[in-house]
Amino acid sequence: HGCTAVTSPDTHVLVPYGRAPRKQSGLVVHHSCVFRDQVVVLDGLRVLALPQVVADLLCTARPADALAIGDETLRKAASRCDEFRAAVLCRIRARPDPRGSVRGPHLWELAAPRAESAPESWTRMLLIESGFPLPEVNFSLLSPSGRELYRLDLAWPHLRIAVEYDGHASHAGREAEDEAREDDLRQRGWIVVRVRSADLVDPTRFLTELRAAFARRGYTW
Repeated sequence: HGCTAVTSPDTHVLVPYGRAPRKQSGLVVHHSCVFRDQVVVLDGLRVLALPQVVADLLCTARPADALAIGDETLRKAASRCDEFRAAVLCRIRARPDPRGSVRGPHLWELAAPRAESAPESWTRMLLIESGFPLPEVNFSLLSPSGRELYRLDLAWPHLRIAVEYDGHASHAGREAEDEAREDDLRQRGWIVVRVRSADLVDPTRFLTELRAAFARRGYTW
């Protein structure tokens, strides 16, 4: 369906009960006959419809990946966002497998079309799992005249705390510009905490710095 937030080396196939395809490396076989009304044809290939795929991933994938897929598909839905939300929720409720039936709707409620990349989604899931209050996604900081000054990846406006994800590709060669932007935000009373790809592997430094920022604002757990 054109989504890139989650990649997999495996090919998943859905076959009726009674069929037993030969096992092969990279081939994952699922047996079911309840999704016939959820099949669409893309480039001549019969595949599950996107709402069904998203519903399954919300219930079974790693939460950070599930949120990233939810964010990306809502972003792609654009003006049909509400319709797509309803369709996915319907498919979650119709799943015959009860696994993930509680967490799936919760993750889907957290999904935000304003998220612009998978790392932003992974960072947001890390914050949620670490007990931080829900941040606003791609918050627009406006001037007194209403002009957008900055768009912050994740923000708690009432505390003036922001988290910015530094992707190597998008920030390479922009170090001076990023530093000037951060200095200006500080002068406006904001605390900016930066997160990098390494922080998603070992978040100790990032979470410690962010908790210190919340403590400076008088926020306690």
